[in-house]
Amino acid sequence: MRPEYNDRVPGVTSLLTGDPRLRWWARAFAVASLVHLTLPDVREPGWLAPAMLEAFGALWLLWRPAPAAFLLCALGTIWPLALLRDVLTQSMWLSWVALIGAAGAGGLISRRATLDAVRLLTAGTYALAVLHKLNTEFFDPAYGCAHHAWAQVVARYPVLGALPLDPLLPYVAVGLEASLAIALVRKSRLIWPLGVVFHLPLTVTLAPAFAAVMFAGYAAAVSPRDLARLRRVLRRHGPRLAVAGLVAGVLEVALARPPLDPVVLAKVVAAGALLAWTLPLLRAPRRSPRPAPRLARLALAAWLLHGLTPYVGVQYQHTAAMLSNLRIDAGCHNSLVFPEALRGVDPYVRIDRASIGDGARPRREQIVTETLWNVAALHTMRRNWCIPALRPIRYEGTWRGAPFVIADLCADGALDGFPGPAGFQRFQKNLPRACPAACIH
Repeated sequence: MRPEYNDRVPGVTSLLTGDPRLRWWARAFAVASLVHLTLPDVREPGWLAPAMLEAFGALWLLWRPAPAAFLLCALGTIWPLALLRDVLTQSMWLSWVALIGAAGAGGLISRRATLDAVRLLTAGTYALAVLHKLNTEFFDPAYGCAHHAWAQVVARYPVLGALPLDPLLPYVAVGLEASLAIALVRKSRLIWPLGVVFHLPLTVTLAPAFAAVMFAGYAAAVSPRDLARLRRVLRRHGPRLAVAGLVAGVLEVALARPPLDPVVLAKVVAAGALLAWTLPLLRAPRRSPRPAPRLARLALAAWLLHGLTPYVGVQYQHTAAMLSNLRIDAGCHNSLVFPEALRGVDPYVRIDRASIGDGARPRREQIVTETLWNVAALHTMRRNWCIPALRPIRYEGTWRGAPFVIADLCADGALDGFPGPAGFQRFQKNLPRACPAACIH
């Protein structure tokens, strides 16, 4: 066995400095982190410091992978999750994977365990997404997120409206995600074309950074021989790959409805080049993958258990339930797999009567009573709405099966009965109490 592929490197030297597969994956992770930082959330108040930590860690990984670089990336994503109400599954994935990368870079776990854990967490994300989509509304054309997403794609590319896909859309979405999960478990090279086909429409419409994050997981599935092939293709056919990207860009310019978005155009060009770069792998001989190490399988089990928390009422966000239409609230529970009894008490805050400034904001009062809330949202209301002109803010409702009365949200101690981290967003924002509702995520 060549030294650079040994599972462990003697001494304190970072595993990443001696293994080309790990260097390749670490740089793919760095690119994903930088793309993640282009999301609009990063421009919100309080996000600058964690964004700078993540950016510095990612740039460090591009230069020289190191445990401290991964830890900076982890801190940069955990901070918004814990304190700034970040709701994204990709942020949670980046946090977990950054910690795994730090452990691998520091020699605490083997190279195989590091890469296989990342690969299996990516497969688990797709598997959870499929599981959450197995609900009544996702397959209903009037409400399903697959139809909603396709409508966004057709609005951007009107020529695609002639395709007779409407009845098949939810099945195509579930089928592609299930295929990606299986392909990642099997280390199949089909992940690359399948991933481009699945993610490109979402990248140009609803999920601008999710593809880059998942592709970093794909990079962990590349074998040493395939990595050598990719390098050879890049050296020999670099100009052709650039032409493939430019062709994709020309199609974007020709088919997309104006105005042209240069950021989206750059992503389409990158997708075209990536597809051309990875397609030659399909012609290479295939070997059966070795079983993943126990640590990698334990990481997958933990990720899957975390992803099942909606069904026991612990949380909804960060669990790969994005664009799934899943409802877990009382009266709207719609999973075809897990019974409502598993959830127990409804975890949402229900405000049945609201008075804001003695009726000064009737429209806002209506929104408050027509929406499901959570503890973090109540703290945000207190922070944003408490001005003298709107006091008192009085709420009556139920939480965890018990009635409550808040005489004035702005008064000291008004939320003492609502414990929990105010900055961690466990459940959806702006979720209507009425059901069914279009494209819940």
